This record gives sequence, C-alpha cells and structure tokens, in this order.
Amino acid sequence: MHVTGSDGTAVDAWSFSARMLNLLFEAAAATRNGVEYTNPEVAAAINARAGKRVISDETIRKLRTPGGPQPSFDKVAHIAAFFQVPLDAFKEGSETHDAVAAEAGKVLDAHWKHTEEVTRQVAEETEEIQMLARSARRLDSRGLKLAMEFITGLQKMQKP
Repeated sequence: MHVTGSDGTAVDAWSFSARMLNLLFEAAAATRNGVEYTNPEVAAAINARAGKRVISDETIRKLRTPGGPQPSFDKVAHIAAFFQVPLDAFKEGSETHDAVAAEAGKVLDAHWKHTEEVTRQVAEETEEIQMLARSARRLDSRGLKLAMEFITGLQKMQKP
C-alpha cells in the first residue's frame, strides 16, 4: 500500500496506522478530562487550520477503522499536525511510531491512575457523607441547627 502525495505519486510503501490514530484520540481525551474529540471536531479544526476543506469527518472515521483506506500524504500531514506528532508516527514499525505510542501510553496510564484515585476518593467521601446524613436524620430541628452552625464555624476556621 502506498501513501500518495497531492500529485498522486507514491510517497512511500507503508501502511497508515489506524491503531495509532485511535491511540492519539484516546491520549488527547486523557488531557481533556476524558472527553474524546469527535471526528467532526477534528475535521473542522483541520479544515479551519488549512483555510479550506481538506478532510471530512467521514474520512477520519474511515481512517480510524483498521484496514481502511490509505490516506494521501496531505491528509496524513494535516492529521499529524492536529495531534502535534511527526508524520511518521503513523508508520507502523518506525522508531517514531514506537516512541509516540509509548508516550501516548504513558499519558493514558497517568490518566487511568488519576481516574482510579478520584473514584476511590469519591467512594470514601460518599461513605462519610452517608454516615453524616444518617446521623443528621436522627436529630431534631434544634440539633440540626446546632450541627449546621458547628459546620459553618469549622469551614470558617479552615479557610486560609
């Protein structure tokens, strides 16, 4: 399979890596609070940067599918620029491909560790809040008022 230049000539005999493209989408999501770019968002950003329509969201969808079409050199260049990676990051087996994949893997690992930690903290807080709520249900209105005043006082003391 060949990547072709804008003039239609073969640039190199290598296969575009749909797996790398999907990995870059995932890694970008990790830096965006878990929100993955949509194909239309990426296409719109690429087209805006190019100042003209150079790629469609449907093309991006197809490129993300393993065994999909081979993009032109220009399309690969635009996608690489969007994700801020070297062009040969999409060339399976290249040193750059392996380095970018390793870096994206580190970003994803850090994101998942952070997500697990936040989930654990929320679970602990939820247990504490549930315990406080159970205790508060046993208080009469006067007791609730005193508890709220106490909590307000604690909050004021803890503010820097």
